[in-house]
Amino acid sequence: MKNVYHINYWSVLITILLSLTFWGGIIALPILGTIQIVISLIIINRFKTLTKTNRILFTSYAVLTVFLVIFFKQLKGEELGVLFMWAIVSLFLACFHLYITYNISKS
Repeated sequence: MKNVYHINYWSVLITILLSLTFWGGIIALPILGTIQIVISLIIINRFKTLTKTNRILFTSYAVLTVFLVIFFKQLKGEELGVLFMWAIVSLFLACFHLYITYNISKS
């Protein structure tokens, strides 16, 4: 699981750096999302081997992600402000996922 953390770490770091140029972040976020979905599938596959704390963290992440997807689908706005808010929330969610993979790699 250490390799998973390192892949996630570098993906998040590159996305954050690209987000300094707004449009670079918009392009990088879907790629990061795809990488984190694959990592989440790996975590789900090994869910029973996780510590209780990591299971709670990952479950919280999954519930929060579903809630945010539903929330942003309801907005239906194509405005730049909505896009900016989506990008910021996505980066915070990516950092939470990074924290979870860090905890898993340390246990």
